[in-house]
Amino acid sequence: MTYRILDASGLRDWLAQQPDLSERLGGEAADWSIREVSDGNLNTVFLVDGPVGVLCCKQALPHVRVAPDWPMPLERALYESRYMQTVAPAVPGLMPEFLAYDADLFLIVMECLTAHEVLRSALIAARAAPGFSAVIGAYIARTVQATGWVNQPFEAGARLLEQFSGNTALTRITVDLILTDPYRVCDRNPEPEAGLREDVKALQTDRTLHLAVGRLQERFLTARQALLHGDLHTGSIMLDGSDVRVIDGEFATMGPVGFDCGLYLGNLALHLCAAPYKVAFLRSEMLAFWKSVSTELRSSLSKDGGDLWTLSEPAARQDLIEAFLNSILRDTAGFCGLEMIRRTVGFAQVADYELCRTEKDRLLARQKALQIGRTLVVQSASLRSFADILSLMGL
Repeated sequence: MTYRILDASGLRDWLAQQPDLSERLGGEAADWSIREVSDGNLNTVFLVDGPVGVLCCKQALPHVRVAPDWPMPLERALYESRYMQTVAPAVPGLMPEFLAYDADLFLIVMECLTAHEVLRSALIAARAAPGFSAVIGAYIARTVQATGWVNQPFEAGARLLEQFSGNTALTRITVDLILTDPYRVCDRNPEPEAGLREDVKALQTDRTLHLAVGRLQERFLTARQALLHGDLHTGSIMLDGSDVRVIDGEFATMGPVGFDCGLYLGNLALHLCAAPYKVAFLRSEMLAFWKSVSTELRSSLSKDGGDLWTLSEPAARQDLIEAFLNSILRDTAGFCGLEMIRRTVGFAQVADYELCRTEKDRLLARQKALQIGRTLVVQSASLRSFADILSLMGL
């Protein structure tokens, strides 16, 4: 079979030839209802309803869905399927169940989260129940425990490097859109609104900021600590009450743990800039997130298992663990700042700013996000506690 872009009819025909999937749907192919629900930048997504069950089918396109002249390798679906299968055993119930992958069609079939809502939408609509951030913190910590060099024999880390090092096209997107483009004149950056033009110009000529960004570029590309989700923001998380799921792992790569932490925290901070009246709620979520990450990691890292920190002296191991956690904290702050800047003036900005009631409020919120983002990036290397991060956010 050769690759082709599926429509509802083509997907129906393909599913009819997959006995396990057809059984999950029930009935005959003609009984299935198929609707496209694509809302991201890179893929087409279909929900398939049958008499017995529902499936979600996600196919990679050979280009960016919203920009057909921007080519994109199909193999990203392979890396997402690998990510799901690698991480799932460590985070049961925290991502959709992986069901199938077709290597010719670059098609992933997974559990359908019909009742769930994207976290960003739930936050904007004030429908997100408290407690989701602790779950995301546990998700990150357990992923590190399962895939991190500090927890596993180095052979396991080497295998993961081999399995995910080819995901260069999506890693290039990260390097460009998050780590580079906002700090230079670039066609991919949207034209800034009039009130932000001077702020954008300042970002592109700020030597102190550029030095700090360079350090974070190096961290992202060289600190292969664990398998990252690579795009862990509030649009990549779904929830139904207390049931929280992480989706869209196609940016998966080995990298610094603080990258996933920073992207998630940065999106909460962006929401706070747009909705400052939610300060108590969001501060509580941020604290719960870091407590979950650090507590679970501290516990798992205290156990033997990897080839790092194999010293017999317990106190020395604890010192190394604390140093590792502090490095994650500093990376978290830096990547949080980069995400705040990118999502404010770079490609793929956030809808959270729609909460601002007036154009003036929106401009002030975006300027605040840029100011906090710059401060976090520049000062990240010297931070010593999560309280320091909150303080720089004005919390």
